[in-house]
Amino acid sequence: MKNIIWGVLIIAIGLINGHSVFTGKPEMLDYVFDGLGVFFIGLGIYRMVSQKGNNPPS
Repeated sequence: MKNIIWGVLIIAIGLINGHSVFTGKPEMLDYVFDGLGVFFIGLGIYRMVSQKGNNPPS
């Protein structure tokens, strides 16, 4: 869950500063940071899904 929050935070900082791929004026560094944010969101979702099956019922 932490990875998802960090990914959203990285993208949100870019949106607030006006330097994001999602604003329509992308630069090379914008792709790097937004890609990093999307990576962390994807990693968080992957970890949540992979841990779902490993928890024994209580």
